[in-house]
Amino acid sequence: MEERNSLRQRHWVPLDKRKECLTLFQEGNGYKKTAAKTGLNIYTVRDYRRRYAQGDESWAYREWGKTTSL
Repeated sequence: MEERNSLRQRHWVPLDKRKECLTLFQEGNGYKKTAAKTGLNIYTVRDYRRRYAQGDESWAYREWGKTTSL
């Protein structure tokens, strides 16, 4: 029997798609319209939008497997 955690998989969003989300947010688009335009999962884009609203844009530039130090 599989563990419940196996259902919660993290999917990597390509850097260009994340930057596209950021650009759309900066243009004033909401998360639903941004998700539709980029073809990304609406809940992933919603999380990006919430972070963007808090002033965090690090998600748009972070490379896979790398961490940023402040």
